[in-house]
Amino acid sequence: MDQEVLEFVLKKCAKESSIKRIIDMKLELALPKGENFTSTIFRAIMKVVLGSGRVTTKSYILKKETVEERTHETLKDYIFTDTEISVYLRVLQQMDYLVEEFRDTEGPLWCKLLHFSQAQYTIMLDDLTASGFSNVKRTQLQDLDHARLALRSLGRFHAMAKVLEERGLISKDDYKPWPFLYDQAFYRAMVFGGVKALAKGMRATWGEEWSETANLLGKITFEEFVKRMKNCVNFGEDTFRCLNHGDLWNNNMMFKHNWEGKPIELRFVDFQLPHYNSPCLDVIYYIYTCIKPHLRRQNYKSLIKFYHDSLTSSLDRFGFQGSKPSLNEIEENMERLSFFILAYFAGSHAIDTAKTDDAIDMKKIFESRGEEGFNIRIYSEAELKESMAEDLKMFVKKIQEKI
Repeated sequence: MDQEVLEFVLKKCAKESSIKRIIDMKLELALPKGENFTSTIFRAIMKVVLGSGRVTTKSYILKKETVEERTHETLKDYIFTDTEISVYLRVLQQMDYLVEEFRDTEGPLWCKLLHFSQAQYTIMLDDLTASGFSNVKRTQLQDLDHARLALRSLGRFHAMAKVLEERGLISKDDYKPWPFLYDQAFYRAMVFGGVKALAKGMRATWGEEWSETANLLGKITFEEFVKRMKNCVNFGEDTFRCLNHGDLWNNNMMFKHNWEGKPIELRFVDFQLPHYNSPCLDVIYYIYTCIKPHLRRQNYKSLIKFYHDSLTSSLDRFGFQGSKPSLNEIEENMERLSFFILAYFAGSHAIDTAKTDDAIDMKKIFESRGEEGFNIRIYSEAELKESMAEDLKMFVKKIQEKI
């Protein structure tokens, strides 16, 4: 078969499988209330005619930023749609080329961007559920099989980002510092405010045995909190840094499973808070927000090593020429971040796993600088104390330590 014949065949196949006309379309919410805090996610379900004449059904995701949530002064500089579009066009597209160049058979770690409108704060994406992907339920969190796949994938993502940086295709100056650690107004509302809300919830529902802990959490001042947060990000000049995803919690990753229910593929979604810093920020944020607490505590060191192995082997696979971080560097930086992540866990774990859809009111949280907007009723849910107890003991110990 000669080249001209092959070209004709391929063009014919592409035309026959492409959409020629939309017969009907309906929109439905792709995520219920309480599952996404900065955007409204719709699923567009379409009856279409293909180039071959066959009638079939296609579905796509339409993601529209909830613009009113950033009208408050704290969020005015965070135009999430613009940032996400930038990641898709400037980073993920180049990662696609990298995967192709090195014939990496593990495939992409993201879905395909189909269209965007910066004026309407809207993007259109492939519907991953149509390809068999789904979230682990937010209220259940992830087991070790999901955690290992997620950390392996995260190591690949960080490695590809570092290679693109080495080639001059992306820059460390392209993205804002991570607000959870570098924006005092942001972390006052979300992190410090969450700790204070936990203290109130503990007093109201956890019983007398937790009153001392609740009082200690309630007494920590924001000034002391700021000092400790600044100490967390005091990384050395030679620290290995790369582009981070920035918001790796349970709802921002989707898995495909085999017939036994084992995860075999992963896609990261929601690239609204990318930042350049130690990859440990992504790792520790993921480990504490996504994995079942008792499994995370039992396997913490082995999970860190698993991530490090993926990062360094992926750097080698994609031809990185610079120096790679040692396991010791990763472990030391994870320890440096321990106060921040324990504070974040204390204030967010109940929210992330709450069975209600009104755990927080983002607008009220930022308007009140974290004094309001947290639903205190969520702290009365069964088993919450058990899942948080060991980490709260560590957090209290950190508070009592001198800086």
